[in-house]
Amino acid sequence: MSALVPSRSLTTTLANGALAATALVAITAFATPAFAQASPETGPMTDTPLPPDEKPSSPSARAADAAATADPNANTDDLVDLSMRRSWNEGRTRAFVATTLDVGWTYLRPRASVGYGKPFGTWIGFDVNPIISGAGIGAYAGLRIALPRLDIRVGPRYYFSFNRRYLNPRGSYNNLDLDSSLGGAARILTYEAEAEASAPFGPGDLVGLASVSYVTNVPDGQYVFEESLRMIVAPPLVWRARVGYVIRFGSFRQHSLGLVADFVDVPKRDDSKTMRLGPVVRVVLSRRVEIRGSFVATVVSPDHIGLVGGDFTELGFRYRWATE
Repeated sequence: MSALVPSRSLTTTLANGALAATALVAITAFATPAFAQASPETGPMTDTPLPPDEKPSSPSARAADAAATADPNANTDDLVDLSMRRSWNEGRTRAFVATTLDVGWTYLRPRASVGYGKPFGTWIGFDVNPIISGAGIGAYAGLRIALPRLDIRVGPRYYFSFNRRYLNPRGSYNNLDLDSSLGGAARILTYEAEAEASAPFGPGDLVGLASVSYVTNVPDGQYVFEESLRMIVAPPLVWRARVGYVIRFGSFRQHSLGLVADFVDVPKRDDSKTMRLGPVVRVVLSRRVEIRGSFVATVVSPDHIGLVGGDFTELGFRYRWATE
């Protein structure tokens, strides 16, 4: 009779697949029109650093520890994978390979990570991700250092745009300027350093982000639309800062909902200061599957390029996997 019972690994795989399919159906049903999400995030999508686990030993962790020392001939439950951890913050420190897949209405963002530590928790290593969207293709690779409440990444990003061109300098641009077919297709290489952090405050967290970008491969005397920063830049330097507050809720404070404000400036472009404001949401269905959304619209800008200039980078789900 025991031969008819599915293995733990098969049961776990089928459960994860069903959960991911359910999330995709829910997102498809409630997604905004595709034009509101046409802007792909071209760098790695970093999480707001999670706080350390408040409970030193969760039930799943205790079960896993017990399973590791249990008699191999003892009775076990074939429907429960006792080695499964509740959070990526649990488990042993180790070398690992991990993957992250972001899927939304108009984008697909896979990412591979190789490092040492606890994947998606505290670790050091390298990220590599291709960039695939209807607007262009490219790739990013860089160093990643993740600590409790602090995440740092440094690396280059190459992007080949299908429908963006290099632009002649102007004080302000509109959608027609951005969609012009004149000139060569933009192919830019951006070197970027970014740090993201959070701090507990009240029922949630204060969150912040700071980045410096160095945009290259732009002809002298011309501007370009930087897909990651969502703005028209005069190379080479661009700086960005984000501040905000998110309320955490759920059994383990794993979900979050909040408001963020972005400030972007291009030193070599006059009156380029840009401000964006909007909500961000994250719903954690399991340690592997999340629903994520960000709808940060431009409120101050020298340009009039509509939703393209906002941080409408996500309305989709994320799936994570790592070697145990």
